[in-house]
Amino acid sequence: MRRTLFLALVLVSAAHAATPEPKAGVSFDHNDWSLACDNTRTCRAAGYSPEEPGNLLSLMLERAGGPGTPVVARLRNGEGDDPSPTGALRLRLNGKDLGPVRDTGEGEKVLLQQAQTDALVAALPRQARIEIIDGKGKAWPISDSGATAVLLKMDEAQGRLGTPGALVRRGDKAEASVPAALPMPVVVHGKLASPRGTDAALAQVPALRKALIASLPNADECARLSEGEKDDIEIQRLDAGHVLASTSCFMGAYNFSSGYWVVQDKAPYQAKFVTSDAEDFDRDDAMLRGRFRGRGIGDCFSGHDWAWDGQRFVKTSAFTTGQCRGVAGGHWTLPTIVSTVK
Repeated sequence: MRRTLFLALVLVSAAHAATPEPKAGVSFDHNDWSLACDNTRTCRAAGYSPEEPGNLLSLMLERAGGPGTPVVARLRNGEGDDPSPTGALRLRLNGKDLGPVRDTGEGEKVLLQQAQTDALVAALPRQARIEIIDGKGKAWPISDSGATAVLLKMDEAQGRLGTPGALVRRGDKAEASVPAALPMPVVVHGKLASPRGTDAALAQVPALRKALIASLPNADECARLSEGEKDDIEIQRLDAGHVLASTSCFMGAYNFSSGYWVVQDKAPYQAKFVTSDAEDFDRDDAMLRGRFRGRGIGDCFSGHDWAWDGQRFVKTSAFTTGQCRGVAGGHWTLPTIVSTVK
């Protein structure tokens, strides 16, 4: 019997170890440029037009981790109420016409020509007067302010400093020394147990509320709960011995968030805090999700996802849409955590 129990514990531990928590990558902003590197070592650097009416252009440079990987570039021409670039677009760099370009669109699949990308990468660390020329011949600038710092940070995050393939600080260090790209983690959904008729009654137990408060890493993680607000606690069955408890943590003009805890369904409850950066739990796919506006007009967002793997919630996604630059929904998806959820 003891051997059987031991083997069962080993198998549970092995299953738990199969889905480690992905470690977030790097995010960095400097002037008109932003950087996000994810947990696979892919980096994305976004540069924006100067903040002027109607100028909603943005350029993104993306590079996977590993030695010898190319940089790819995309362009977004945001839509606004003011006049904006129209007609056939061309790229001009430091006064030189580099040929036609297209908006990458929602799918982000349209790339600049490689020669255009190579010219941008060569010019940005020094001085780059980047202009998009529209069908009427009007020039619309994309700023280079902050690009050097952001691209240097990208090189650092990918381990390229001092190598021939570095974007900013090149050297004769072997290109083969650049760390390889990391595999994308795979997280497998755990199966949820069916709700029980007694689950709802847990929400009314004073000791449960106290257990939630006691488990907070700090009071600010769920201010409404910490400050004594009596918001309802919702209970969702996870497995035979645990439930997901949630309650309101923050309510603002255009964002709200709830706190979530994995809790034993009997005293002393042993609540384990998951996050207060989520809005909703979907039983259909056992996912926690949060989507938050950076400001009221909705031109920038951040997002987070967690998957229940049968034993805990594993963070599977974290991203922003970049700087708040007047484009509904933001220009790009700039992740710091990516994974495949099955």
